[in-house]
Amino acid sequence: MPGSPAEITKCVGSLSDFGRGKGMHIYKFVLVVFLSLYFSSTLFAEDFYLDSPRNKGLLRFEIDNDAVLHEDSNFTSGWSIQYHSLRYANWEESKAPGFIKWVGNHFPTLHGEDCIVRYGQGVGQNILTPGDLKAETYRKGDLPYAGTLTYSLNWQSFNRRKASSFQISLGVLGEESFAEQFQKFFHNDLGLGEDPKGWKTQRDTEPIVNLAYQHGWRIAHFGDYHNGWAGQVALSPSIHLGNLFTAVELGFELRLGWNIIEGFNTFPAPPGRGFFQAYHLPKPMFASQHGIEFVLGASAGAFIYSVVFDGSIITDDDRDVEREHFIYDGYIALNYHYYDVFSIRMSLMLTSDYLDEDKLPPPLPGREQTRNDASFVSIILDYHF
Repeated sequence: MPGSPAEITKCVGSLSDFGRGKGMHIYKFVLVVFLSLYFSSTLFAEDFYLDSPRNKGLLRFEIDNDAVLHEDSNFTSGWSIQYHSLRYANWEESKAPGFIKWVGNHFPTLHGEDCIVRYGQGVGQNILTPGDLKAETYRKGDLPYAGTLTYSLNWQSFNRRKASSFQISLGVLGEESFAEQFQKFFHNDLGLGEDPKGWKTQRDTEPIVNLAYQHGWRIAHFGDYHNGWAGQVALSPSIHLGNLFTAVELGFELRLGWNIIEGFNTFPAPPGRGFFQAYHLPKPMFASQHGIEFVLGASAGAFIYSVVFDGSIITDDDRDVEREHFIYDGYIALNYHYYDVFSIRMSLMLTSDYLDEDKLPPPLPGREQTRNDASFVSIILDYHF
């Protein structure tokens, strides 16, 4: 076997022809160390368990809503349906379409030799409304009704220590998002909320184009990820560029639990705003099929532009709302994994103020003012197949 002690000794022994002095002994020692490190890196490469029967595709349904918080304005609802592929050793081995392979092989950080890869895609909708759902006309300075319907394609490359993701989101803002019909079905037909009367004042139609990139690092960890208690701390800076959301953010996560996923946490991802990702190594079959984890997270960022808050740079809809330029989020979640079949993630996302409360129009008598934060509760269901 290459790199065995016998072969290394043989290589070193052949150097005796060059001399027997003290300096030669040092040279031999350095060479032994070098050869040992080289061959050990080949022999003991990371096992990503790609042959495990638990290396499956993933179908995900995510719902984000503020109703549990007894609120119904600003970011009020979002949902998505996502598919994430099997995990592969590299893009060439994947069964992805040619375009996905080409981007994966050429975009920086998406094709490292020490990483595995997968891709994800999904469709989803966001809904934002003012606080006064009874008003049929727009009030200057308030948040206009807005809905988006987007498709996102995501490239992922990761291992136990780092993860990279590049995402393209395309869609539409306006009537074609069917946000009005969706909200009225739940509020009016199912009786789950107040009749929203102002949808005729919603944002003008325009295309949505957003690009996003994230690169995360595990900076500390302890314990046994398989059949034991473990934890890890990670940082994940990201950048977003587009008319839906332009920002620079830094995320933090602390995960603690039993038989937890190797990789990185999945955070709520309002479509086009968050990342459709699943940075998870397959679980080996010797590990229990059950796992539970508790997650604390936070993020801070510079919020540069969004059409839903700042008005359009494409159409004549220049209605804007006074908002903050630095935003902060806090996150708490409980995740349960039945690795052979499904995972469920239940989380609470608390945000800082997005809107300047003093600049929002005061509520009319008996009406609600638009809330200035964008907090919500999220449920994410993953089905492994």
